[in-house]
Amino acid sequence: MMKNIQEKKFSDAYMNIRETNCIPGSTARVCPQLDDLCESNCVISKRGDPLSIGMLQRFVTDWSLKHGEIKRPEIEENTGKRVAVVGGGPTGLAAADYLVRYGHKVTIFDIHDKLGGTARYGIPNYHLSKNMLDAEVDHLRKMGIEVVTKVKIGSQMSLRDIFKEGFDAILVATGAKKVTPFDVEGRNLHGIFDAYEFLITLDEMGYYENQKQRIPFKIGEKVLVVGGGDTAMDAARTSVRLGAKEVTITYRRTDKEMTAYRQGRMLAKEEGIKIEYLQVPIRFIGDKEGWIKEVECIKMKLGEPDVSDRARPVPIEGSNFTLEVDTVLIAIGRGPSTFIQEKENIKKEKWGGIIVDNETNETSLPGVFAAGDVVTGESLVIKAMGQGRNAAQRVHEYLTDAKTCLNLTEKYFTQRYGRKPVQT
Repeated sequence: MMKNIQEKKFSDAYMNIRETNCIPGSTARVCPQLDDLCESNCVISKRGDPLSIGMLQRFVTDWSLKHGEIKRPEIEENTGKRVAVVGGGPTGLAAADYLVRYGHKVTIFDIHDKLGGTARYGIPNYHLSKNMLDAEVDHLRKMGIEVVTKVKIGSQMSLRDIFKEGFDAILVATGAKKVTPFDVEGRNLHGIFDAYEFLITLDEMGYYENQKQRIPFKIGEKVLVVGGGDTAMDAARTSVRLGAKEVTITYRRTDKEMTAYRQGRMLAKEEGIKIEYLQVPIRFIGDKEGWIKEVECIKMKLGEPDVSDRARPVPIEGSNFTLEVDTVLIAIGRGPSTFIQEKENIKKEKWGGIIVDNETNETSLPGVFAAGDVVTGESLVIKAMGQGRNAAQRVHEYLTDAKTCLNLTEKYFTQRYGRKPVQT
């Protein structure tokens, strides 16, 4: 990509990215790039700031769309096989892209009226323009991917029904939409909302396109956001845009353990949002009408690492204090969607994730595969897409009885550089 940009061959740069990323303009806007991703591994960072790989990817994608230089990747000869992808989020889109390029007929089944999953429903417009996502999804459809929307697999249509319609394999990519409960006294008071549902609702009602409509949330002047991930940052920044005067994020660990990407934290602070570490709510206090008015918190200290390999927060006895608030948004994480595995009797982990064969991505049901957050739990969009691509390769091997692992990423990397990619 870099060499193409230097030579002002922006269309070629786009196609190089497009080989392994079916929504490059969208991921360029939502991927943190740093942390353990591309920019953190840039050799230039050893002498200073890394190259802005994300911004360069965004530029060449925007340029290619503007100038009509979006070309279709090479598609293999039709295999005569049909694959159903359940879930049109980042994992499902990435898998469908690879599968159709392998020559299979692909149909995506999704519960919403538009594809995109978490990328569409849950990421604010100021972070990711839905126009960009629409353009990239439309490009995928023009490649031959069929789409069936507003269908709930497991109730309106079973996996058995899908097989009866002539599909040879099914890939489940339903993501992580199950909100993690926050069982604290007073949780049911008015004015306390789940941050993920808050963001999803704004997207589903088209609020960003028509901000004059009334939203089903009371966003007061003093907003408290509980959590330390990207959803917490998005909810806090959205609250500012909805008129909140004072927004505070409370997190039970320190900045070092926070999972929200650094750019999001930086932008939140620039917008006047306060981030308070080592404290957590233990009680919500309401007024006579049942609306939240105060939050009792307790200060924490860090102990030994827990199962997440992060220092366990330990309450400090007697450190309780209260905050005045009008609105509370809970953003402590999401678990995998469990509806399909429960309805279809697919074996799952105790925490809800689908159990798959580590080598093949196949579930306990023959011919049914799974990938993404529904297997691993909540992750970054770009990592979920990587899992979708890997699962697509395994499905292809299953359908064609391939004796060797076929990998489009390796194929294109070898063609371009004459060497194999380094596995990480």
